[in-house]
Amino acid sequence: MGEQLRQVQHELDATIRQGDETAGHVAEIADILGRMSPRLDDVEQGVAALGGMVEGAVAGAGARDAALSLTPALRWSQLDRTARHAAWDALGVFVSEVLNDDYQLSRLELPDCWPVHPRAVRELAWLRTLHISSSDPGTRPELVAEWHVRWLPAAIANLAVAIDGRECAPGKHRVTEEERRRYDGAVREAGSAGRHQPELTSERGVDRPRYFPDQFPPLRGHDSSYGARPARVALLDADTPAPPSRPEHWRVYFLDARMAAIGEDGTDT
Repeated sequence: MGEQLRQVQHELDATIRQGDETAGHVAEIADILGRMSPRLDDVEQGVAALGGMVEGAVAGAGARDAALSLTPALRWSQLDRTARHAAWDALGVFVSEVLNDDYQLSRLELPDCWPVHPRAVRELAWLRTLHISSSDPGTRPELVAEWHVRWLPAAIANLAVAIDGRECAPGKHRVTEEERRRYDGAVREAGSAGRHQPELTSERGVDRPRYFPDQFPPLRGHDSSYGARPARVALLDADTPAPPSRPEHWRVYFLDARMAAIGEDGTDT
């Protein structure tokens, strides 16, 4: 009996020691969990923030893709009527806010009649696409610089090829200098004789020849017709830069070209 009691006591002591060890482990685990809890909160907050960033990036990418799809350089003629309307409006905003306001392109770099030259429209469409791509907040600086030093100058050079400067200049489209002078003379003669002002051309359509004397810029060199039109601004010397392009210079061309593209029942904006 005594031997059994000692055995039981031994086992009880062992159980007590194990219980103490277990309690010690539980206390250590509780302490570790207590220290980890703030870290877990930080992790949860970080995961939530990362999720928000991912959602924002996805939404931003979606908006960027939508903006890029508005002015396709290669599929412009394949757009349906609604898409053409949106494309023209997006292009007009880009030219006004970026090329006119931000970069102050001159009326020689960006001729007034660009909207009625299909190739010029395509050139500006891909330039807008590249501008959006280089304007993302995370874009590397060298890619942003490439838009400034490569793509913008390339587009300006391409516009000079797409629009013949011998016939198209600020204030005129498809009219040579000699034709402009003859037309000015015909207008003066009609005014002296009390007749109606003659039409510049019998052509019709978006690409018809046009001449806007009030928008004709200061000329370089000698202009034999200067003085015949008192309202014309005085001539500038050869060192004076061309005046900057503004929406009012190309708006008439733009509205006509857009209307021709989207149909007669389009709405002007």
